[in-house]
This record gives sequence, structure tokens and C-alpha cells, in this order.
Amino acid sequence: MTRLGILLLGVVAGAFAVWLVIGRSGAGPGSGPPHGDPGEASTAVEVQRGAEGVTIRLDAATRQRIGLQVIPLAAVEQPDVVRGFGRLLEPSALAAPVDDREAARAAFEAADREYQRVQTLQRGNANASQRDLEAARAAFERERATFRAAEARFISVWGREAEERRDLSALAQSLVARDAAVARIDLPLGAVLSGRPTAGLVAALVDSGAAPVEATLLGVAPDTDPTTQGRGFLLLIERPPWPPGTALTGWLAIPGPSQAGVDVPSAAVLRHAGRAFVYVQTADETFARREVRLDRPTHNGWFVASGLVAEERVVVTGAQELVSVELMGATVPED
Repeated sequence: MTRLGILLLGVVAGAFAVWLVIGRSGAGPGSGPPHGDPGEASTAVEVQRGAEGVTIRLDAATRQRIGLQVIPLAAVEQPDVVRGFGRLLEPSALAAPVDDREAARAAFEAADREYQRVQTLQRGNANASQRDLEAARAAFERERATFRAAEARFISVWGREAEERRDLSALAQSLVARDAAVARIDLPLGAVLSGRPTAGLVAALVDSGAAPVEATLLGVAPDTDPTTQGRGFLLLIERPPWPPGTALTGWLAIPGPSQAGVDVPSAAVLRHAGRAFVYVQTADETFARREVRLDRPTHNGWFVASGLVAEERVVVTGAQELVSVELMGATVPED
């Protein structure tokens, strides 16, 4: 079965389940026709479609039966961010240059000490010949060239800023053990930064609904991605939840004035065809579907800078049921 068929089957099943709850709640063995106003049952649920969008009205009994819950939106301020895309890097490719550089450094320092020792002996007419001095010098030059080559390979992978870290060996071990990971996030070509990024959040590109993971900025990437041609940054992630090679979305916080908006819980967000929606409670019994732009993830959901305001109440439980009600098409035309 195709994905479209599965989606349609799920919608039909959800609509049928909602019909069982709200349409047949009064039916049962031996029950007769409802008493009172014949139109009373039909007004328990109404769907109105107008110029401003779709509005659903549910009476209190129906809201209770489907477990509808709403919460008020909280006002928040977030730093300005720039969005990019990248991947989780292979740990062995990162650890090898660190280990090679440390080994080359140790060999070079040993050769340097031996060369200085032979020089001292030779100047003092001790037991060190000119031949010993030349051999020590050759070993010194060889190990110095090897160390320089290892350092160049290290910089080509990590960048120059990583040279300032004192814990590179321990970091390399944690990468190999998968206790940490390094992500590379590349910004779109032409992205303007008001300053150096200060922090980051990353999330798997294929799992847009998952909570993002905090990341620490390591530095500027040493090269330019041939596809995006934008600036790249390396970020350190503790206890990464994804395997190497995972495609990522990244949000890099940059200095500047904060943005005001609201924090929308993940449970309130519905997605379809690359767009996001929430149901906003506009009155005691009415709910309006509203499209929103998810600017960036937060720990609880999404930061939305426009389209919603603080204290507006959004549906966090029962939003899928409202979709099913809307698709059932119990339409009442507006006056």
C-alpha cells in the first residue's frame, strides 16, 4: 500500500472513530428517538467555513468525550538565529588526525632532545663524532617534517581554532566511544551573520517532530562545502542520539537583540504537506485552525514569532480529532 493510501486510511479511520464518539454517543440497546428539540443533536458539532478559514464548534459534552485539552501560550524571548543544514561526522575520521598529530609531536620532541644532546657532547669533545651529529640532525629534520604534515592534516579536518583546546586527546577518545559527536552545519550562501555564533541546537532532518539537542560551538569549519558554498561551523554534541552520517538541521544563535514570540508545545502542532497548523480556541465552544511558521525549536516545542500571541489557548490534546471532525464536513454555512 502506498503512503497516500495509508494516510487516507488513517484519516477515514480517525473520522469514523470520532463519528462513533460524537455521533452515536446517545445510541444504545433499547434507546429510542431523542426527546426534545430534533435539531439539538445536530448542533453539538458544527464546521463553519468562511473567508478567515475553518471554525469548529463543539459543545461541552462533546469536548469532554473526546478529551479535548487546551493551554495558554507563554510569551518568550529568544536570541536571533540563523538556520543551516549539515550532518553528523564520522568519529574515526576526526580522531585519526588527533592521534597522528600527538604521535608525531612525541617523536619530534624526542628527536629534538637527542639532537641537542649530541650537539652538547660534540662541542665538549666528548664521545660524539661528527657522524653522530649529522645522524641526529637528519632524524630531527625528518621528525619535524612528519610533525608539520600531521599538523596540517589536523587543521584541514578540525580548523585552526581547535588547536587551542587542551583536551583534544580525551575528546578524540569520547568520539570513538560514541559518548560525544561532532556535527558540521553549513549556512546557505549569502547568509549574513551579525557576529560569531554563540550556541546551537541541532535536530535530525528526517525527524522534525523530535526535540532538538543542544550543541557547543567548536569553531569555523576549515573548508567550504562544495554544495552550499556557505560558511560552515563545527559543533560538539554530548551523548548524540543519532549515528554518524545523519542529516541534520541546525540553528545557530548569534549576538543581537532578542525576538519576542510564544512557545508552542509540540503536541499542539499539526503538519501537512510541509506546512504547520494549530487549533486556537477562539471562544468557549469554538476552535479555529491557524497556519503558523515554526521559526526554531525550543525545549518544549517551537518558537513562533508571529501569527500567535501570548495567552491565546491552543489545543494540545484532541487536535487530531478536530482534524477528523473538519474532514467529516458537518458544514453549516455562515450568514
